[in-house]
Amino acid sequence: MINAHVLSTGNEVLLGDIVDTNSAFLCRRLKSSGVTVIKTSAVRDDMTALVREIESIASSVDVCVMTGGLGPTSDDLTAAALAEAAGVKLELDTAALNSMKKYFDKRGFDFTPANEKQAMLPQGAKFMENLHGTAPGFSMTLNRCRFFCMPGVSREMERMFDLKVRPKLYEMTGHAGEIQVIRLMVFGMPESRAGQALSGFTLQFPAIHLGFRIRFPMIEVKLSRLNEVVSDSQEGLGGAREMNQAKLWVMEKLGPKVISDQGLTLAQEVGRLLTKRGQTLSVAESCTGGLVAHLITDVPGASDYFLFSATTYANSAKEAILNVSRQTLENNGAVDETTALEMAIGVRTAGGSDWAVSTTGIAGPSGGTEAKPVGTVCIGVAGPLGSHSQRFMLDRGDRERNKQLFAAMALEMLRRELVKN
Repeated sequence: MINAHVLSTGNEVLLGDIVDTNSAFLCRRLKSSGVTVIKTSAVRDDMTALVREIESIASSVDVCVMTGGLGPTSDDLTAAALAEAAGVKLELDTAALNSMKKYFDKRGFDFTPANEKQAMLPQGAKFMENLHGTAPGFSMTLNRCRFFCMPGVSREMERMFDLKVRPKLYEMTGHAGEIQVIRLMVFGMPESRAGQALSGFTLQFPAIHLGFRIRFPMIEVKLSRLNEVVSDSQEGLGGAREMNQAKLWVMEKLGPKVISDQGLTLAQEVGRLLTKRGQTLSVAESCTGGLVAHLITDVPGASDYFLFSATTYANSAKEAILNVSRQTLENNGAVDETTALEMAIGVRTAGGSDWAVSTTGIAGPSGGTEAKPVGTVCIGVAGPLGSHSQRFMLDRGDRERNKQLFAAMALEMLRRELVKN
């Protein structure tokens, strides 16, 4: 087993000025490359602290993946810290220098003496070309550990990892492809209940790892076959069959709470179903304030099926735009199943779509009553074969989370109708 440490450098990470998404990306990529991450850390732009951390890492793991500290300024210390820890000098790497000059010339940038600092690498280091930025990467071995040093800019780092680092990791691990992963998305069930329902998984499938990740308001259930590559070999085919059996076992245990066996969100699954049927959608929203439409249009290709959206907070807008009857609003109020139903029917007519979904409710923190407390939401769905609405009580104690849950429930009601039809 190959063990790894992910090391981020930079004061901006420790001060909270930026979110360290690089470490999350690298942990995912290392796992799929057959490498086990045992620790992540972040170190400030300080030579003593960097050298101390590098020396500790060099004697404890097989691989260290570093990001940051490769720029032209005085606080970019990665190369110098590696050199000091290894007891070697920095030297000008001509391949790194030529690569940088080529990048600058192609874009019409001036190459300054400060930039030449970026081509000063520890003796014995191997240059890694940066095709998307100015900072060269490099790799070197210190004690038992292979260090891979990459830029802190996410776009540059991600491409360098995939093109330069990953092939080297496959050489070290003997892997030639991805570890198989299956992601199932679950809605309408808390994590504790999902865990309880799947409590017998490990005994049933000891070679497969079961994991849970909250992606509010959904849960991702992940199955992964650790340190085994899916291939055309008999072993790989057997592993694929067992993974499929495990997926079916999980789906049977969780039942209709599984909304996708492809790792799709509710909006993505609704989009897939609409596309498959060649049908269209319109949306009317009150309490969710356009969030349902946002989730739908966040999916690439939504223009193929999404036609129209109306955010009608005021009763006058519900009446004028969606043709909700004044009598319904006066007798039942805005938060009511009949109002939601008329909103859905009205927006379907206005948009000229096959399907429509509507939301009206009380997200809080104020506005609730004894009859209709905060967390009350009424959702309507209108489609080719009829229309219906339903009231839910979904208070999570926070306005934003309530809105997210309301929007998700609207998409789930629509998804159920699409599956049914």
